[in-house]
Amino acid sequence: MKLFPLSSLPKRAYRLLPRLWTSGLDLVQQRRHGGDRPPARLDVMTAIGGNDADVLQVLLLSLSEAHPRDRITFWMFYLDLGPAKLASLTAFCEGLPNLTLQLVRVPEKADFALLSKLGGRPFGARFLWLAAHLHLPPEMSRIIYLDPLDMIVTDDLLPLLHQPFFGRYLVACREYPHRPPLISRPARQAHARGASAEKLQRMSWGIVNSGAIVLNLDKFRRDGVTMAHYVEVGRWAQEIGLSFGDQGLFSLTHGSDYTQTHDRYNLRFHDAGRRDRTLPPAVIHFAGRIPKPYHLRLTSEQQQQVLDHLARTGLPALPLNAHQTLKPHDLDYYRQWWDVCARTPVHARVAPMAADYAARVLAEQGVDAPPEAAPLP
Repeated sequence: MKLFPLSSLPKRAYRLLPRLWTSGLDLVQQRRHGGDRPPARLDVMTAIGGNDADVLQVLLLSLSEAHPRDRITFWMFYLDLGPAKLASLTAFCEGLPNLTLQLVRVPEKADFALLSKLGGRPFGARFLWLAAHLHLPPEMSRIIYLDPLDMIVTDDLLPLLHQPFFGRYLVACREYPHRPPLISRPARQAHARGASAEKLQRMSWGIVNSGAIVLNLDKFRRDGVTMAHYVEVGRWAQEIGLSFGDQGLFSLTHGSDYTQTHDRYNLRFHDAGRRDRTLPPAVIHFAGRIPKPYHLRLTSEQQQQVLDHLARTGLPALPLNAHQTLKPHDLDYYRQWWDVCARTPVHARVAPMAADYAARVLAEQGVDAPPEAAPLP
């Protein structure tokens, strides 16, 4: 029998408490809104920009196939996307029998460009979900937000959509599930009360992970939250030397104003513990120090060579570059993403580039697949 020192017991107890809370709440939600339920309406949104907008097809297809009997309205927020990209995504969605695409062009481009500059992060479109309540129909009270390019949906999201807010702005997963939760006022209040630089830094990274969240649109509207609030906080954060992305800006502005949901709705598998990886995920998120899924495409032979290389060297993960690694359990998730991608038009564009990158980086690490290896479909 393995014994643990007394000092580790509080940490072990802490790790169990959020798991018990979110598991119990999810069980209640699945009984209310899941299982053998009648068809329902599902409102989902994303925010997108850039040259890889067509990769959104993969998320859209996975979402549609995970809800075959439901009516999905997908709200796509954007700043600047050319007519060809918009037409391509519209045509793709017209081929999905249960999904209707709603395009939402957000006019306040200057605000998002400024937030990108203040936060030191490119792609101002990442902040668009912060303005969702300003541009969605007033009768809509809640909506799921999903990151556009590095997620697939694998299970029913209706229990997530209807999870109680308990008066909070968001339903979300924590950014650091295995660290003690950070409970804080908005950052400027916390700073005035003597919060440490370490605490403020952690807030700027994000108390929550914004990859998969539910927005309490009514609360944002009641509280009169505008982009000016976020710009004001962004200027303050820059003055004291904090960089931020969208989830960091939300946390700096609102503190820990969220209700936690089960991590299976935002499974960041690369950094998940062994127990977490045994849970049936509803949303698979390619987050952390790994390549985005459309950048890395391995053949079955290459996958086996990676496993053989790790077994031979004793390494827990294969270093791909100075910032990214590939763990053995990551391989199945990449395969799942590519299985969906293979049934979309974007596959023809991204698959060759992702295969070339895989061959190059494996060769650099001494993990060469045989030249006759056939690509995955």
